[in-house]
Amino acid sequence: MYGSRAALLVGLLAAVFTAGIGTFVGLTAGYYGGRVDDFLMRIVDFLYGMPLLPTVIVLVALLGPSLWNIILAIIVLQWRATARVIRSQALSLRERPFVKAAQVAGASDWHIISRHLAPNVLPMSFLYGAFAIAWAILAEAGVSFIGLGDPDTVSWGTMLQSSRAYAALDFGAWWWFVPPGICIGLVVISGFLIGRGYEEITNPELR
Repeated sequence: MYGSRAALLVGLLAAVFTAGIGTFVGLTAGYYGGRVDDFLMRIVDFLYGMPLLPTVIVLVALLGPSLWNIILAIIVLQWRATARVIRSQALSLRERPFVKAAQVAGASDWHIISRHLAPNVLPMSFLYGAFAIAWAILAEAGVSFIGLGDPDTVSWGTMLQSSRAYAALDFGAWWWFVPPGICIGLVVISGFLIGRGYEEITNPELR
């Protein structure tokens, strides 16, 4: 239970920033198009070439073993999928009559993005935020397991790393590694199930 604080902190912060950054980049690229779209999507393509866990490990190794560095490394990579999906929705929304009407009425770009586009893409942002919780907790546990976690913070990943370092499996000390492993599995599965359930709400055709 004590280790759940670090896992939930990593998961929730990663979800908030993943949804926020991805939505902002996706709306900007989709609405403006042209060179702005090309520039932002090239950044997304570059980040897609970096696998999540190995890249997080490298970044944490460079920045230092800290829970906040782990969160930062996860956020740097996690928003890419959200941005691409939101961009595709923004490309469709900007051609809708209500957006054209707002442009003819003289509304500013920021007004159109914040008042007309953003409310229509928020359900998809929340969906990818739910998935980000699960991926972030897995990444934190993986980084901590190999010894790059914050030594001053108790988390499920550091518990597993300690059990491996002291050969708990060899001595049959199952209570050292089984509970954190089960907790990681349950929280990750719940994150994916929440995302799947929310996806069915936003897209009734999946029911």
